[in-house]
Amino acid sequence: MKTKRILIDLPLDYGMTHMGFESNLTRQEISINSPELQKLTIREFCMLPREEVLSADGMTADKLSAIERLLNEYSLRLGMSAKELDTYLNCYYQERPEEKKFYDLCDQLASKPSFDEKKFRDELKRKLHGSPMDGNRLNDLGWQRYLTVREAYLNQPWYVKCFCSRLTRVRRATKDALAIHEIFCLLATESCIDTERWNFEHKEVRPTHQR
Repeated sequence: MKTKRILIDLPLDYGMTHMGFESNLTRQEISINSPELQKLTIREFCMLPREEVLSADGMTADKLSAIERLLNEYSLRLGMSAKELDTYLNCYYQERPEEKKFYDLCDQLASKPSFDEKKFRDELKRKLHGSPMDGNRLNDLGWQRYLTVREAYLNQPWYVKCFCSRLTRVRRATKDALAIHEIFCLLATESCIDTERWNFEHKEVRPTHQR
């Protein structure tokens, strides 16, 4: 039977929920209500001594016993050393090489220099307030499109922010912004057509003077 393992770098609350799905323990039995413990990863939690966990807010002996049984199902326990956890993590990645490649890629992306927003803002301000004769100034439509792309980028779902590269996020935001502007132009055009039709149908008919 294959040994069950879990990525110990996951947040503790999420990890416990994931492990609980494959266990006969209920969420109530393994829930951790202490704010101090909730901020930890599974790795950090497993390095704590049993006495320290038992002294946390909302922790009881019965609940701790259930948590220890759940950890044991995944070959984990309280009081593990950093070396033991490193070995555990290596075994996890050896069994899932594709997942290891993914997290290595995430680390590479995170190590790249961050986006220089101040430089971008300064350049954008220069273009906005530049001379209209040099052809570099953004028109109103360009500015609105920029704001739409920016809002679409900053308000993307958490899973997009966590698992997508910056280039993918920009492309997704640009695509969403184009769709928004296309719908807006379509609705505005239909509204104009309806207004013109109404004006045409209700315009005052002036009598023709006979000579």
